[in-house]
Amino acid sequence: MDTNQLCELETLCRVLYESTNESERTHAQQAVLILQSSAEYIPQCQYVLDHSSSPYALLVASTSLTKLITSHWNNFTTPQRVDIRNYVLGYLAQKGPTLEKFVTTSLIQMVCRLTKYGWFDDEQHREIVAEVTKFLQATVDHCVIGLQILSELVTEMNLPIVGRNITFHRKIAVSFREDSLFRVFQVALTSIKQLQMHNIGGATPQQEAKMGDQALTLLIKCLSFDFIGTNLDESSEETGSLQVPTLWRSVIQDPDTLQLLFDFYSITNPPNTSKCLEALMLFASVRRNLFSPDKERSVYLAHLLKGICAILRTQEGLSDHQNYHEFCRLIGRLKSNYQLTELMNTDLFVEWMDLTPEFTVKSFRQWQWSANSTHYLLALWARLVAALPYVRAESMPCSGTINFLDLRVPQIIQAYMQSRLESAEQCALDDTLDNPLDDEGGLYEQLEKLPTLCHFNYRQTGEYIVSVLDPILNQYAEACSILDQTGRATIPLQQQQQLASMENRVAWVVYTIGAILGGQTYSSTSTEGNELVDADLSQRVFRAMQLTEHRIIASGGHAKPSVHFELSLLYYFSSFRKSYIGEQHGMPSAPTPSSAMQLASSGSVSSPIMAPTESVMSSKHKAYVRMFERLGLGDHTVVVNMMVTKVGNNLKFWGETEVIISKTLALFFEVASGYSSGKLLLGLETVQYLIGNHTAEEFPFLAIPANTRHRTTFHSTIARLIFTTAFDESSERFERFMEPIENVLSQLLQTLNYRVPEVREAVTGVCRDLRGIVQQTHNRHTYSCIFDLLYPAYFPVFVRAADELYDYPAVTTALLKFLQELAYNKAQRLTFDQSSASGILLFRELSRVVVAYGRRIQLVPAGENPYDDKYKGVALCLGILYRALGGNYVNFGVFQLYNDKSLENVLEIALQLVLSIPHEDLMHYPKVKNAYFFFLEILFRNQLASVVALDDSIFRQLVQSLHEGMSSYDLAIAAQCATAVDHLASLYFQEMKKKRDTPVKHALHAHVQGSPNMWSTLLAALLDILVYGEANSQWALSRPILSLTLCSEEALTNYQQQLSSSQPPENRAQIEEAFAALFADVRPNLEATNRDKFTQKLGLFRNTLRGFLTIQ
Repeated sequence: MDTNQLCELETLCRVLYESTNESERTHAQQAVLILQSSAEYIPQCQYVLDHSSSPYALLVASTSLTKLITSHWNNFTTPQRVDIRNYVLGYLAQKGPTLEKFVTTSLIQMVCRLTKYGWFDDEQHREIVAEVTKFLQATVDHCVIGLQILSELVTEMNLPIVGRNITFHRKIAVSFREDSLFRVFQVALTSIKQLQMHNIGGATPQQEAKMGDQALTLLIKCLSFDFIGTNLDESSEETGSLQVPTLWRSVIQDPDTLQLLFDFYSITNPPNTSKCLEALMLFASVRRNLFSPDKERSVYLAHLLKGICAILRTQEGLSDHQNYHEFCRLIGRLKSNYQLTELMNTDLFVEWMDLTPEFTVKSFRQWQWSANSTHYLLALWARLVAALPYVRAESMPCSGTINFLDLRVPQIIQAYMQSRLESAEQCALDDTLDNPLDDEGGLYEQLEKLPTLCHFNYRQTGEYIVSVLDPILNQYAEACSILDQTGRATIPLQQQQQLASMENRVAWVVYTIGAILGGQTYSSTSTEGNELVDADLSQRVFRAMQLTEHRIIASGGHAKPSVHFELSLLYYFSSFRKSYIGEQHGMPSAPTPSSAMQLASSGSVSSPIMAPTESVMSSKHKAYVRMFERLGLGDHTVVVNMMVTKVGNNLKFWGETEVIISKTLALFFEVASGYSSGKLLLGLETVQYLIGNHTAEEFPFLAIPANTRHRTTFHSTIARLIFTTAFDESSERFERFMEPIENVLSQLLQTLNYRVPEVREAVTGVCRDLRGIVQQTHNRHTYSCIFDLLYPAYFPVFVRAADELYDYPAVTTALLKFLQELAYNKAQRLTFDQSSASGILLFRELSRVVVAYGRRIQLVPAGENPYDDKYKGVALCLGILYRALGGNYVNFGVFQLYNDKSLENVLEIALQLVLSIPHEDLMHYPKVKNAYFFFLEILFRNQLASVVALDDSIFRQLVQSLHEGMSSYDLAIAAQCATAVDHLASLYFQEMKKKRDTPVKHALHAHVQGSPNMWSTLLAALLDILVYGEANSQWALSRPILSLTLCSEEALTNYQQQLSSSQPPENRAQIEEAFAALFADVRPNLEATNRDKFTQKLGLFRNTLRGFLTIQ
């Protein structure tokens, strides 16, 4: 590279990062990426680093150099790798302080990558901490860079290496942990100590802040290191203790360590203050058995509590939002890592007990400020409550402590509720505020903590919730009554805000009630009387529902409440179902739907459920009955009917609100999925109406494009109900249920033009409906009913749709997914009579659809969105064939016997579709890749003769795909490909033993002649995986090794020689012995017993080699 070329590169880099013209950026990117294409460009990258002053050019050069070294690692000698690392370290020492931050970061990442990859190559790599110490002892700017190098090094050592097995990664990580991590940890603490004591001579405040940031970041990364290979996520409150090494004990136990962080917190500024608190949170999570003796842990906890109480007392730094958030995490960790007894035995517990509730209440009141931190505080109190039963009275430090939660927990609950109600009111008045109800993830995080808290003194909590909810419901009922009387179509803004305020306040309370019911499911061990509180709370929820349902129905769906109100009701009903709908909760067994209907038609007003006598009623059932009596709405059948009616109304009136349709159908499916509840639903009038009237005219949501995918769930749920009972009893229902679908299919048969929008929508809808129904056919009888209804009358609709609507992905996706479900032989439902040709007929119809679609779609070029426009359809076609070819319901020999081209045509089109997709695209899209490899496996398993008959170039391409798939990180794909190779090698071995010539033998011989290294390549890949890969893939990938060896002894000999030549001379005799032992007593056949013996010996072979080979 010369000066002119450097200027040209700098211009391209500036365009790449600064230009607003996309085509210019694309051109520039393609031009500069050439630097990453070959190891030959390493000198050019170094030239750029040495001579350029453009930060963008330096960034491109450093990232390219990193990628080249990573990709071509084996092309460098060990001294070259060390020289490159030293070059970059020297470059950072010389120019680092003047470089842009992103350039420095990129160069540091290169140093750390080199260090990790070469960790076992040369001792100089393992002395990186000593090298970086030179930076720490130089100027302040160099010290910052040194800390950044160590921080990035810890990160690099903690992350698995892409393209290397996890064993290799853990070997390096453990070595780094043992040799260097503790020194790095000490460097971080020492740096913070120097800053705290102002011992950094000549440093400006800005430099001290940078140094503090890097030192604290390094400390956090050291504590967050994956010490034992369990990938702990320190951000989760459910993680276990940090498994810091025993070597660290003296530093961790030293009181000065914690005090240093508390002191530094008090003198530094944000954002470093929040990092201090994050580090303290990690220190609070250190494993119990690190401390020896246990007294040291008590001293440690006391010191931690002292610092926390000081912050609580002074509120120092808590006006910063990030500080506040990390402090909530810190106090939340106290109870997750320490027992309540341990906390109580500290001298400062009483003070902490006074300060923490005040802090919690204040936090809840400032709901906008604490939105992301609330669940940490709720979790703390929930853990305290959950631990109280295990604390003995004699362990209390004073008599007044024993009842501290009796006073504090109600305060916490009430403060939480009041703050949520205030948030609802303020958000109704000011729509620019972030409504906590909009954050479903954060909302559910809070709700899951409430059951434990509220059940601490459930009766008192229930009374409080009732006292809060009743006045709001009364106001809301009055407002609704006034609106009904005036009958105004439009509501003034002020009244809209008032209604929204009341509805969202009710929503918060209903969510709370739902959380309490759902999180504390009723059992025989529940406190007696809890079910009465459940009833009192539920009574208010049903009243709230009745108020809104009346308005919605009366207004024809125009006077709907807020979405949040409706979602809270659905959340509550889901929780109510978990707690009270089902025999395990005390619900009586349901009769058959026919008997329920007979009783209903006879005019009996009593429940069709016969209650057991008093003498045999379990305590659980007694409580169940008391609950429904207290509820005052009727028995459980009445309540379930109200829920299902609610479902029906939602589907009728909320069609344009997708989230409500989604959650309504999810609730409907939950209720229908229970055996007893499903049978109960079939006896309800609402469900009977749904069975015969599931059309867009009755339920407009079915016609709205956004809800298209919900049609599947809707019909699947109804079908599940119909198929719940003995099918003979449901045949009349089934006919009524299928009638609207048959009407659509009949109209489509007579339609001339399929490409008009309404026809496309009809095809999409009916395919989604049918898919949902077929999903619920779990036995031969129910599946046959669907198949007999569709064949032969309506399959022409599907063939025409595939042929004429191939370029409408929304249609073809629905069609192909339906056929994929139809082809699926789950639970052996596709088992036809011996005299039936249904399996063959089904395959023939499926092949017609795939061929019709495939011939059209393969001519469509991949556009801007190739996956949605083309590849998704191809993947679904492969999925259909995978299920059809492997379903064991077709005798494929029939097609050749009767000269039927269905099988031949569909395999040909499938291969054409696959080969029409560029290889990089095939590997890029996971669903396409999975479908392709699973299709290959079934092809090599069931249609190997057809594969062998393929053209040599296509055959080689398929085998190359299997070779690539065996090395996949996805074990399922690797196993499928290994199995396919085993089928191929087994066939070759068996055919070559035959004396007579056959077409298959001739074709196989020709393929091997055309690819003489095929067996060697496949065997080498499998043996590499066996020796160097993960143990969990051993069995699946070892099966083909025997068959490959029998195909070509030369392939085995070549691998053994290659392995020996790569090892030191002293290992070669051991390698030879290991291979000899592997094949001792193994016979040259593929009998099952011989295979099993060989597979077992492969495990010993692997362990033997790994005992002395260098794993790289």
